[in-house]
Amino acid sequence: MARDIVIWPNKVLNTPTKPVTDFSEKLTQLLDEMHESMKEAEGIGIAANQIGVSLRCSWVGREDGTFFEIINPQILEKSGPVTLEEGCLSVPDQYEKTPRFHKVKVKYQDRAGEWHELEAEGRLAHVLQHEIDHLDGHVFVDHLSNLKRSLIMEKMKKLQKALSRRKDEKKDEKE
Repeated sequence: MARDIVIWPNKVLNTPTKPVTDFSEKLTQLLDEMHESMKEAEGIGIAANQIGVSLRCSWVGREDGTFFEIINPQILEKSGPVTLEEGCLSVPDQYEKTPRFHKVKVKYQDRAGEWHELEAEGRLAHVLQHEIDHLDGHVFVDHLSNLKRSLIMEKMKKLQKALSRRKDEKKDEKE
């Protein structure tokens, strides 16, 4: 079942996540819920803290439209600074040029706890950096100027209020 996406600035998005140590059915259920939430929002990646769970796991989209999970990821190497336009499910309808790297080497675990290493470039490297940033407690707007960040923050606070009102109205309708 899909969960609501947390909207920035919410503390869970700016707090580093905790390592996954339990590779049981609970993790599988969380990954499934994350995947559903990402698909429903038409995203190309999602981190657990984007649905309010402070665990170090994420889904990452490949260029061919498939996805894979990364658990307890670490960036081992990065090269080729590049600036790319970026958006985020937690900062809807906001896109800005963001500094990243063209190539990365990442170490991560899968849902069974097995370790993998991956060298990626281009779009896949971009998505990996974006999702690992989330797990480290950073949102892409953290890379922007103070002015751009504050303008986006005002829009997101208005969106949070509107979403909260809609939830309250739905709750009232059910009662």
